[in-house]
Amino acid sequence: MKPRLTPRELRAALPRVFDALRESDAIILGHWHALRVSHKSDGSEVTQADRAAEQALRRRLATAWPRDAVLGEEYGGELARTGRSWLLDPIDGTASYVLGIPLFGTLVALAIDGEPVLGFIRLPAMKETTYAARGFGCWLKRDGERPRRVSVAAPRALSAAQIGFTSIVQSDLARQPGPWRLANLARSVGRLRLVGDCVQYALICRGVLDGGIDFSIKPWDLGSLVSCVLEAGGSIGDLHGKTDAILARTSLVAASSSRLRLAICRQLGGLEARR
Repeated sequence: MKPRLTPRELRAALPRVFDALRESDAIILGHWHALRVSHKSDGSEVTQADRAAEQALRRRLATAWPRDAVLGEEYGGELARTGRSWLLDPIDGTASYVLGIPLFGTLVALAIDGEPVLGFIRLPAMKETTYAARGFGCWLKRDGERPRRVSVAAPRALSAAQIGFTSIVQSDLARQPGPWRLANLARSVGRLRLVGDCVQYALICRGVLDGGIDFSIKPWDLGSLVSCVLEAGGSIGDLHGKTDAILARTSLVAASSSRLRLAICRQLGGLEARR
């Protein structure tokens, strides 16, 4: 039986995580438009807000659950094979954040025995949170409003679907072409939009987008996205169509149905690569 939180544990966790997110929001929005930007070894941007927000989240979690492991984008850690681990990405979509575009988010997730059981997609600039817990559904809460349960769109064929993606890197459209046939997907799908990062998965959960793609992804992103999409009734896996050991995957395809998800993988060349 897959691990999950009890109703009592969930009721205790929700206000604590929301309080932590309010503190990280204040840091992230306080630095926005007044940034000092540096670059990591992989070339991606990082700001003082990324680091300060993760530190604040870690302090909050350590106070509430001092025995739990933590794995975050900025300060590392571990994903425990047994027991509880929190997964943190303080600013998912730093490239948008740096440009002043409000399409960035904060991801907080809890895994038990390596399985995601609770996830939050917080969009600070948009003042809303999509969150989910295994067995309890997926919910959208806008600041000042009551949460409402959300679900993915009715199944659609690929030719009618709206699909988001984060980047052309590792695709056939990149300056240094990669293996994924994004141009092929673009010719087959109803609409392909560069939405990006966690925002596209929040939109899948409420039925606005039908699918989303990330050619490269990390465990601190996956925990929240997996929890929310699955509890909204969607399907999730990697570009090769694999759905097991999901936190170990390095790519992501999410969709409103498994049929659509596999159709996306097929057009990108993932299922061929699997054979």
